[in-house]
Amino acid sequence: MQRSLSKNKSNNGQNTLNMKLRIINIRYILFTTLLILSFQYNIYSQGNDIRFTKKSGLFIGLSLGPTQSQIINKGTLSVSGLLISKKSAFSGFLEIGYLFSNYLGLSSGIGYSSYNTQLSISSYQNKFNSTDSENELYERRVSGSNISEIQKISSLGIPFCINFRLPVNKTIGFLLQAGVNLAIPLNKNYSSHGTFSYKGYYSAYNALLENIPEYGFPDNLSSTTAGNLKLKSLIFEGIASTGFDVSIMGKLKVSLTACYDKSFSSISAYSLPDKFQLSSDAGKINSIMGGTSKTIIQSLGLRLTFRYYIK
Repeated sequence: MQRSLSKNKSNNGQNTLNMKLRIINIRYILFTTLLILSFQYNIYSQGNDIRFTKKSGLFIGLSLGPTQSQIINKGTLSVSGLLISKKSAFSGFLEIGYLFSNYLGLSSGIGYSSYNTQLSISSYQNKFNSTDSENELYERRVSGSNISEIQKISSLGIPFCINFRLPVNKTIGFLLQAGVNLAIPLNKNYSSHGTFSYKGYYSAYNALLENIPEYGFPDNLSSTTAGNLKLKSLIFEGIASTGFDVSIMGKLKVSLTACYDKSFSSISAYSLPDKFQLSSDAGKINSIMGGTSKTIIQSLGLRLTFRYYIK
């Protein structure tokens, strides 16, 4: 009986040892196989890259595309309930660059970008001290409704970008581009519309003057104003795009990318007043940007690019 038990224990121990050895052998075989396959895959991939998709040297390109742009006015004084709506815009670039390998290159050029935004205020209330034509002090009270402003900015830019490309096969590759754009504003316009009422309260007489247009106190006056925005002479933007390209006709590549850009800091050149007046005089509306602490531009869109590799 004891011999039988000892023999069974011995067999069980041997079986356990054999099982462990099999597991170790299987792991070793799998590891070796994966290592060999990986090594062969790398050799094959490198061979394909060198033989089919190696592109280094000088290139020129043209990019065009629509964008959804936004001019963000932050920290508005004496203005509440401000709504900001994105508007359609356009961007285009001419570029020249150099690829050091399949994967890395640099590019620069010249480009055009536009930004459009509509700002809306349903109601407006403000009051401030003023003097009349006889230099008498009074409190001017301004109310408005259905106020809208459209801001339009276009700029000429010089981008400096790093280009990454990951080849998938001899035809297709994934793209990533990032860099800085130095933009010079060209057009910087705004147009505003709204309905305003103006009243004057003379505390010395306890009198409120209203609905007297000839004295500068009209009621429900429909006003429209157009003017120029005050912007910095140079704007620094961060730019990025990602997508894919396709080789056609040998040296020509066509790519489709999603692009995004945003200014690093405020583009406004207004001096922030202690108290912002959206409209102080009848028939005149100041730009909302004049009463903001920070104004940022940004856009998101699609871009179709044609690149020709000279070498």
